[in-house]
Amino acid sequence: MITILTTTKKEFIEDCINSIDRLSELVTVGDFNLEITNTTIRVENDTLTPVIDWNDTEFPYLFPTLELTKNNLLGIVFYKLGNMQKAFEFLLESDELHQHLLIVANLQFGYPITKDQIQFLKNTSNHNLAIAYNFGTVDENIDINTLQTIYEEAIKTGKLNEDKLFSVKQYVNLLLDNNLAADGEKLLRSVLSKAETAEQKNALHLLLINCLTKQLTIPYNQEALQELIGLQEKSISFLEKNDLKVNAGLVLIGASEIANYQNEFIKSKNLISKAILYFTEADIPEFLGEATLQKATLLYNWSKNGSPQYYKPAINTFQNALKVFKRDTHPQKFADIHHNLALIYSEIKVSDQEKPIWTAFCASSFKEALGFYNKDEFPYQYAMVSHNYATALMGFPEAKLHSNLDKAFAMFEEALTIRSVSDYPFERALSLLNQLELYWLIHNETNEDELKSYDEMFGKVNEIKTLVTDKILLAKADEQLEKLHKLKSVIS
Repeated sequence: MITILTTTKKEFIEDCINSIDRLSELVTVGDFNLEITNTTIRVENDTLTPVIDWNDTEFPYLFPTLELTKNNLLGIVFYKLGNMQKAFEFLLESDELHQHLLIVANLQFGYPITKDQIQFLKNTSNHNLAIAYNFGTVDENIDINTLQTIYEEAIKTGKLNEDKLFSVKQYVNLLLDNNLAADGEKLLRSVLSKAETAEQKNALHLLLINCLTKQLTIPYNQEALQELIGLQEKSISFLEKNDLKVNAGLVLIGASEIANYQNEFIKSKNLISKAILYFTEADIPEFLGEATLQKATLLYNWSKNGSPQYYKPAINTFQNALKVFKRDTHPQKFADIHHNLALIYSEIKVSDQEKPIWTAFCASSFKEALGFYNKDEFPYQYAMVSHNYATALMGFPEAKLHSNLDKAFAMFEEALTIRSVSDYPFERALSLLNQLELYWLIHNETNEDELKSYDEMFGKVNEIKTLVTDKILLAKADEQLEKLHKLKSVIS
């Protein structure tokens, strides 16, 4: 439905709408006391202004205030109804609105943006110029720094406060896409107080949720998690109230994930179940796949925390997610799912007879994950998967053609090349602790080898003590140190 708000031109507007058969069934004309939605047009005096869409249901293009004519009105109405072809029927090529709609059509359908159109945008709107360079097919390629400058100029020169905030919204999305979440968070916090409507506040809150989520690292900062939870609850409530259930479903996925981090499994299950319901009703397979993936993650975490009966349901749910996230269409999601499957295969309790087949599944899934997360492009993820694979190998049955323990040692060493003292001290401590457990499993041929291993282990224990302040990790390091003291009396 389209809502047209006006105080003085109601009869003229109704005549325009009624000139098109049954269009009145899709358009409401009222005064400014009506609640404004994202499909609203404002008419004041002899001008019309398309209200900004804050809920991502339209392309993020800023239309100017236009002269109130029948053709402009019907052109905008059909554009907002999603019928671009019909919108063009009311416009001449010389009309200003025709030029704007043609650019939007080119952006939406991937057609080239011409040099004349770029010049038109340079003369009319820095915001739309940034959008064209960001999303369009343009002859003149620009780098990220130049695009950032154009967005910053749009924020500075926007005619209205809402125009500036809308430019902030698109700029932060660019920053998120380029792994600059901290910069996005800083910008958002500087403008949050300037949001004037519930729609604006919610849009900025959603972006802040994304910025904060992108910056979460282990161990999780509880203060940051609590802020995230508060923002998520506000956004879910707003979106459900405004019947934007698909948008709410996306936030519910994130909220379920945060509940998972806090081991609130029942809460997490309820949140993700609601998301799955919304996506099923809307028939959106990819979003349903995202929700299915989060449900699988929940079941897996539940399994690890005292409910092992959920391991096999987790496997089945991850396998269902793979029906959506295939290697050729979603390679990163595909790798993440296999990483999780590999961990489950390594942890699930099975009989000795079944163990070889499960370890084969485990190795295969780890290799799928490492096939995407290579050392050069994804060093952090590469180290994480390598560490987990090494830990899994420690529990593999003895192999005939090679030593699983030697392979595990090599993979720990690979992880440690990334998990440096300066960059990832906490993760490095974890790898060192697990590698210390591996040392106790490796057979030393000679007394000299034993002394060498002892010295290496002693050095690693002491290094852990310099890396972290976490009481649990330090206690584990002390346990290793005590075992080493007992070993010293045996091998010396």
